Amino acid sequence: MRIIFLLLLFPFSANAQAIYGPNGEYRGYMQTSPNGVTSTYSSSGQFKGTQQVDSGQTNYYGSQGQYQGNSPPVYIQPNTTISTPRQAPQVPSAKGW
Repeated sequence: MRIIFLLLLFPFSANAQAIYGPNGEYRGYMQTSPNGVTSTYSSSGQFKGTQQVDSGQTNYYGSQGQYQGNSPPVYIQPNTTISTPRQAPQVPSAKGW
């Protein structure tokens, strides 16, 4: 009974995603923990490494915990100007009368 109570008190959630190669062969899976760390495993279940996003920058670590590098944050330009107000639809006019 205590175990069930503890599980309800501290719910654990992790997301997993399968990885497939270009020909559809199973290559392994990635699992993301609640704290945002994504672990990668091979098709045989062997741990390959982790990645974590911190302030938009992704840091990579190998299977022994060694730092592998990072990728800088990616900033995407909006496709519209944010401060431009919407224009009200205009009523069609008949010209030539």
